[in-house]
Amino acid sequence: MTSSKLLLFSFLFLPLIVFSQTDSSSAGVAVTPSTLRFNAKPGTTQTKTIKIHNDTKSTKKFQIKFNDFGEISDEGKGINAAAGSKYALSKWVTVSPTYLEVPASQSKSLTVTLNVPNDDSAAIAAWTMIIIDQVTDRKPMEVSNPDKNTLGLGIYQGIGFGIYVYQNPPNVISNHVEIKALKFDKSGGTNKIVMSARNIGDGIGFCSYYLELTNLNSGKTDKLNVRRFTLLPGYTRNFKFDLPSFLAKGKYSGAAVLDFGSKDDIETAEIEFEIN
Repeated sequence: MTSSKLLLFSFLFLPLIVFSQTDSSSAGVAVTPSTLRFNAKPGTTQTKTIKIHNDTKSTKKFQIKFNDFGEISDEGKGINAAAGSKYALSKWVTVSPTYLEVPASQSKSLTVTLNVPNDDSAAIAAWTMIIIDQVTDRKPMEVSNPDKNTLGLGIYQGIGFGIYVYQNPPNVISNHVEIKALKFDKSGGTNKIVMSARNIGDGIGFCSYYLELTNLNSGKTDKLNVRRFTLLPGYTRNFKFDLPSFLAKGKYSGAAVLDFGSKDDIETAEIEFEIN
């Protein structure tokens, strides 16, 4: 009876969606922009550009592909693959080239072209993600004391970039985002305001919101920083707004103000709470 060995090589797995990556030789690699927004009418074409900047001291190789997704998580990441759905933008968009090499200290561009069919069914919002993955040349594996029953598995480190691509044709209604709930939460030892918003329109909502707090005892008002998010049609997202530690104890009124792109309306909600 012969015995077999299985050799596993440890590696560092990098997140798929990153927007810069350094190596030991120089500053790193970056891709811009992180988001592409189209607004093409059915029967028209629009083109945009993605740039890959290689500030390292070696040539980098990249493979480009698409990844359709169904919704955006509370952390702002695309989840739930939706390939083949009516909202999958990859069926109308192309990228050229799909493979390229970027020499050291140089930049190269990708051309992203959207061709929307001249059909009523194409008059909808749609979205996808362009994935730019580094292609790493494989080197021969060194295995100590190899024999015919030794199996070696080698996994090589690379970097990846995710570019969100949105198509919002001018006929869709993107100004129908509403606040569904606003509540005070002090779980986990942290005071926070949680807002739930839902896109009840048929377009992609590119939103911004802020929180204004009023101390009901002193009348002092604090406006917290503006946050921005994307909300896809039919989906709901929850947003946690950590309250600053400098807030004095007492009763407060909190007003959430949500701007969803309408020229005439904004969405607001109020809540009263107490910090002990």
